[in-house]
Amino acid sequence: MPRNRQEVPREERIDALLAVAEEQFLARGFAGTSIAEIARSAGIEPGSVYWYFRSKDHAFAAVLNRLLDVEVDRISGLPGNPADKLFLALDSVERRRTLHPCVAERAPHAEPVMEYHERLHAWLQGLSLAAVHDYVPEADRALAADAVVATIEGGLANPAPSRPTSHLVHFLLASFSRDASLTGRPEPGGWVAPLFARPRLG
Repeated sequence: MPRNRQEVPREERIDALLAVAEEQFLARGFAGTSIAEIARSAGIEPGSVYWYFRSKDHAFAAVLNRLLDVEVDRISGLPGNPADKLFLALDSVERRRTLHPCVAERAPHAEPVMEYHERLHAWLQGLSLAAVHDYVPEADRALAADAVVATIEGGLANPAPSRPTSHLVHFLLASFSRDASLTGRPEPGGWVAPLFARPRLG
């Protein structure tokens, strides 16, 4: 017998609502998604959404943070060198690249979206610092990591890139070192695929 909505724990209701909101934002983008449509798809009244999220920006940020939580946990628990993990992170955000121009547009105007952006930036910064650690002198590592993150964020904000952002990052890492090599990257279904047929570093 189905449970009455009041019998469903709040955390479960939020999770179910976020799953619906995620589908809507991925399919329609931020501007094309409405609270009314999220509510309709979730089978609730539009006003009920505001019991859980103060605004569409708050719902959007909650969806983004939910997605990021999954990827941070997944990638942090994987084996592999730091560059592998950086490319895995990049692959994960590129799969949802339709959301990133929306993040760039909303972040200056919506605190919860800006907080998500800063969190994503910090995660990518940490991965980038680890990835460049063995490629550049200590004095240049922060600058090198900044360059990697700027390349990633710029690529993700471009709605019609001429080439995958991962190609640009690989080229950038290659420019930092003539001694190291990155020969492959982990795939979601296993190991190992060529780095997009890119040349070895070195």
